Amino acid sequence: MNPRKTGALPVSEIYTELRAEEGHNVERSDTVLAMNAANLLNKHYPGHLWAVNVNSEGGVMIIKNLAISSMYGIVLHLKNVYQDPTLKLVVQGGGELLERAHMRRGKATGDVAKVVEGAMKHHQPRDGILF
Repeated sequence: MNPRKTGALPVSEIYTELRAEEGHNVERSDTVLAMNAANLLNKHYPGHLWAVNVNSEGGVMIIKNLAISSMYGIVLHLKNVYQDPTLKLVVQGGGELLERAHMRRGKATGDVAKVVEGAMKHHQPRDGILF
């Protein structure tokens, strides 16, 4: 199957966007950590639409799966991530997010989230539309 014809990106092609709010800088260490975390998530859970944001000013890493929700994700405290050189916490967080959406850990199957445990009722997916 040719991914160019189907519109799917091969796992080896990862889109990266660096953004900062006005008055805030994107720290190189934040960028490197976010990319390492995203690569690890793509290795363990390929085909999912992962988004990783590292904010050293706020002391957190936020992991989202944009195919599940752009509003809900997993928040990891950087003090814990820095003490985890293998980033096991990142892999666990990504898997937990999949499980909250009643999706299996592993390669994406094309299933859509029908529910997101912990999300408010009006933010639950409806008919494949994410909120």
